[in-house]
Amino acid sequence: MKAAFVSSVCLGALVGLCEGHGHITYPPSRHGGNYSKAGFCQTGECLWFSQPTTIPGKPTLNNPMARTYNVKVSSGPHDWSRKMPWRAPGTAPVKGSGCGVAGGNVLPIPNGGNAPPGVQQGSDGLLLPETKPTVWKKGQVAEVAWAITANHGGGYSWRLCHKHRNITEECFQQNVLRFAGNVSFLQYSDVIPNREGFLKLPRMELPLVVVSEGTFPPGSQWARNPVPSCSYCDQAKCGTRLPNMTEWFEPHAGGSKDHSKYVGGEEWWKQEQCAQDCAGFSMMACPPGMTQFPEPLPGIGSYLGAFLVNEHADPPSSTGIEGLPYSIVDRIIVPSHIEAGEYLLSWRWDCEQSPQIWQNCADVLITDDDTIHV
Repeated sequence: MKAAFVSSVCLGALVGLCEGHGHITYPPSRHGGNYSKAGFCQTGECLWFSQPTTIPGKPTLNNPMARTYNVKVSSGPHDWSRKMPWRAPGTAPVKGSGCGVAGGNVLPIPNGGNAPPGVQQGSDGLLLPETKPTVWKKGQVAEVAWAITANHGGGYSWRLCHKHRNITEECFQQNVLRFAGNVSFLQYSDVIPNREGFLKLPRMELPLVVVSEGTFPPGSQWARNPVPSCSYCDQAKCGTRLPNMTEWFEPHAGGSKDHSKYVGGEEWWKQEQCAQDCAGFSMMACPPGMTQFPEPLPGIGSYLGAFLVNEHADPPSSTGIEGLPYSIVDRIIVPSHIEAGEYLLSWRWDCEQSPQIWQNCADVLITDDDTIHV
């Protein structure tokens, strides 16, 4: 029998040290993600990203239907998200080669900016070992999926780079994939424990909001994050400063002291905790009517996800904050014009609440025919 998940990364969220993390769950990624793990981050699947990063120009995404935070504000002093990556999708610079870097930066920042266990801080996700590739046929519709550990809104795209090329963010930008259809799906993890074993839940359909105006490269397709976070207060009251990358400190959280040194500074850290509270840090699910935008399905609105109870323990016990227990599944079109061969698939999530971009990579093999490759 499968063991129930117990979170090691986001238990720190109970004292304020977990920030918006996500990762690929399908195809199986080099970072360790898969459908069973959903938004869970036991081995650091969700710790590959870039921070702090902001857009270099003015916002190009102001349409409320494509926004995920502060959706009715697009100018003035209360437009606190105007420099965040999602406000001009694809323009904010990333660190590394397009697969994320461990901990988001070469320096640790106390909003979850730590490398996975045993991995050097700031190392490039491209250097992770290759996995058995998922086979796609040119011109077909293929399935991709990702999951949220902590929800910063924004949106995402899927990109390809041939392995025979120099693998860079610029290479991935040349092959941004297009979405098929107008729906996405929620697929719950198959290792959510109950008394009889594990829950078996059906896939659930939800609307797909595709954004192609104001994106980079021009005309590239991005999808809005379909899961709203909570809305308790105007985050403009928290401030808009970025972490101070030269000010080392020991953040205080929950009345106790974390004895690890981080950069960022005390003033930024107070702002960060304020922003988390405005987004629903203390709630498993948003109260009715208190989401950043309407829920796509009843009860699908959260910042950190649910507490799970491990019924396989004796006695049963809470496993802590686990992340959102489902994957967001999309269907993309494999280009028919590209050459067959070995590719890296890159997923890029540009956040709207925070100056962060999450990235993962997965190995795929693209063929001209239906031949089964072993």
